[in-house]
Amino acid sequence: MSNRYDLLQQLTSKEDFDRSRLLNDFAYELGWHPSDRLQTAYLGEFTTSHLLVEHGMQNTAVISFLRYPYSYPALERTEKNQLLSISYNNLVDWHIYVESDHRTIVHNRVTPIRIVDRQSISRENYDPLSSEAFEQIIGRKQNPNLPALDDALIDTISYWKRTLSAELDYAVPNEALSALFNAVIFIRAVEDHKARQTGIEETRLPENLVSIWRNSGISVYETLVSVLKKLSKGNIPSFFNNAKSLELFDRLDKGTVSSLFSNFYRNKYAPYEYDFSLMSKHALSRIYERYVSVLRPEESPQLTFLFSQRLPMEEQSKAYGAYYTPQYIARFFARYLREQMPPRQFRQLKIADPACGSGMFLRTILELQCDPISPEVTTSVIRQAFENTLGVDIDENAVRATQLSLSLLHLVLTNELPDHLNIVQSEAIEYIQQHPKKLYQQYDAVIANPPFVSWDNLAEPMRKKIVEFMSDMAMGRIDLNLAFIKIGLDMLKPGGYGCFILPHNFLLKQSSEGIRNLIAESSWIRCLADLSAIPVFGDVGSYVALIIFQKRPEYADKLRAPSATIVRCQDFVGRALQETVEGKTVRNELYSIYTVDQSAFQQSEWLLVPPEEAAVEEKFSRFPKLQEFLRIREGMTSGADKIFIVGSDQVPPGEEAVFAPFLPDREMTAYKVPLKAPKYVFYPFVNGQKISGEQLQADFPKTWAYLNAHYDKLFSRKSLQSENKEWWEPIRPRPPENMIRPKLVSPHLVMIPRFSYDAKGEYAISRSPLMYPEMKVREENDEDKENYLEGLERDLLKYFLAVLNSSPCHWYISNHSHIYRERYVMLEPRTLNQTPVPSPEDVPHRIMNRLLCLVDLRLETEGLEARQIETELDGIIANLYQLTDTERVVIGME
Repeated sequence: MSNRYDLLQQLTSKEDFDRSRLLNDFAYELGWHPSDRLQTAYLGEFTTSHLLVEHGMQNTAVISFLRYPYSYPALERTEKNQLLSISYNNLVDWHIYVESDHRTIVHNRVTPIRIVDRQSISRENYDPLSSEAFEQIIGRKQNPNLPALDDALIDTISYWKRTLSAELDYAVPNEALSALFNAVIFIRAVEDHKARQTGIEETRLPENLVSIWRNSGISVYETLVSVLKKLSKGNIPSFFNNAKSLELFDRLDKGTVSSLFSNFYRNKYAPYEYDFSLMSKHALSRIYERYVSVLRPEESPQLTFLFSQRLPMEEQSKAYGAYYTPQYIARFFARYLREQMPPRQFRQLKIADPACGSGMFLRTILELQCDPISPEVTTSVIRQAFENTLGVDIDENAVRATQLSLSLLHLVLTNELPDHLNIVQSEAIEYIQQHPKKLYQQYDAVIANPPFVSWDNLAEPMRKKIVEFMSDMAMGRIDLNLAFIKIGLDMLKPGGYGCFILPHNFLLKQSSEGIRNLIAESSWIRCLADLSAIPVFGDVGSYVALIIFQKRPEYADKLRAPSATIVRCQDFVGRALQETVEGKTVRNELYSIYTVDQSAFQQSEWLLVPPEEAAVEEKFSRFPKLQEFLRIREGMTSGADKIFIVGSDQVPPGEEAVFAPFLPDREMTAYKVPLKAPKYVFYPFVNGQKISGEQLQADFPKTWAYLNAHYDKLFSRKSLQSENKEWWEPIRPRPPENMIRPKLVSPHLVMIPRFSYDAKGEYAISRSPLMYPEMKVREENDEDKENYLEGLERDLLKYFLAVLNSSPCHWYISNHSHIYRERYVMLEPRTLNQTPVPSPEDVPHRIMNRLLCLVDLRLETEGLEARQIETELDGIIANLYQLTDTERVVIGME
């Protein structure tokens, strides 16, 4: 403790000296991870140094050390704002001020500025400086009233989008607008970098953009090109290949242009000036990432930010599947790679991203490879690291953003722009096929967030290309992301690492089985993280897993296969990933980190279960499958639910015969169906026989008139031709013998079991699973046979109603199903068919009678009594699965 206190006194002392090693020691001693020393940040006479730190990859802060005898409360407001602008321009909300005897924490997006927490420090009390103390404080609600840096910058661009469009009569091409904003941001970044080097405020630089515009009398085009050439030493960077389009802005009023340029110096939305020299190191990649995706443009004329398309609304395009990558995942992949090899080898890695987007992954790894804190990092090392980096993207917008982002990072690190960047605009499959010698087995790491595009949203030419490229691994309706995994495997050297963000259904989906097998045969799984409970991409409904695999070295046969680290996370994802990098094993309510053998990936599905649950899985596998007892189908598909499904008051009187009671998913409850039908669905069967259009028109004229009123929408359904249906028909109505019969039903998406017993067989359902017995009965007289069949069917349905609603069975189904928003489980016939169940033939007569009696009671009860019955049924089913007390705890029963 005394050493820590002495370290603090050195960091806050009056003297000027190199504090680099002290800063690192300070951070690590207190549980922080130092990200950057922020050498370009403003110091002034009252601070000695600044440090960007993080805890658990997500919780970040800037620490400013105040020079003795200065204290935070004594600083002027302008001085406080100068310091807060450092954290603000790093896209970090929290700023920690450290004095020789106090620690102060401030949130920079709350105005007026107020202290969130201030604590004294002494030799005996050093805890307020720890990362754990910080984590407790940031849990307090702050109610920020200032926009974050990315919001402010995008709002600035949005404002000028509208203003310039209006002044140019909405005749401005998107390419010109893109070139304008790219040029301004590039110029501002280089200006701020130069200002920090020279100590001259950027607005007073002799080559300041605003002053040249106001004083030179030259055009907008000439001003921007002139400044670009000066800042880039005579050569305009290649990513400004459309600079000529800037001539269009010569028509603007001089005052408009002056205000435009000024708004990229002064932040209109917060009391902090933009500092692009700080943004260029960390924050710009996040700003680019937020908008670099092909989104739906608004109908009105729009501008773009760092890309040539019109500035879009924030709506993701299914055709491209692009979502921005959270920085904590990029940090996780980069740090994991760093921990797997010696520092020199890490700095020399050849890295590729075949779906680079804004360059988030590439930039994050380059920041670690070229860490200026390391004495081994020289200018030549930095140049080689950039030369070893390849990015490919089909979107020109993304390519330009990556080029600009990496160029500015190179400038920050070396004080010069790169001569060349290996960032290529191309479709990834086409690119690797055209450059096999250049790419095949040439890279040490391939890292990507591939497009999440399903087969249904792929254009036909792309489908054919993927099927041809995937060859034997093309199983069924394959998604686009699978092709990127194969690209990664093709590009990796033996021993190289693949790091991918993938949809969670990759682990279980049948169409992914071929590529899963390829990974298991050619590589070792090093880490697999289930983040399906984490909204990685915000509110877009995509649930992800992270996978890191290592292509087996040439001498793999002589090595012992490493174990795979499995992460299952419910919350605190940053901390979970950080502890994964540190090699820890953890089991708590928030996340679990454990290891499994590589043999776990030889199965057809990849299950992320810890060893104790794997033992229960093995016990379940000894039981017969549900498909041996029940026929499992899906409900009807109408293709136009809003037309075919109606309220009871919309059923034409006298024409009820062509409408079936309809049970929506949301009305399904555990064990029993509603007594009264909430809805009805058009169901063209009478007396068990499908009716024709002529019969419908003749015998049910009001229904025919209703359908005819919706002719255009019904006729335009894409699936009519493929299903060979007439315009008025539901696409897949399911015949009565497969749906309108006694059965079990369940919602398609469930959080808890909700299997219901439709004893009368009166309800139609849509898309959700339904099931009924298929039995062989002994030969008896007709009446006995019918009674026997009905009784056996009734008892089997009640028995499996209890089994399927039980905790043990739901645990198994959840482990083997796709996970969706808010941890909902999707029930698919394929999963239900393969679900192990205790055979009713093996249940002792006494226990079966008790079980069926309890089910009858449950069908008649509600509330607390119903829950008590379910608890007893749970115990009976657990006994039938032969679960021990310990195993019941493992699956969450007790």
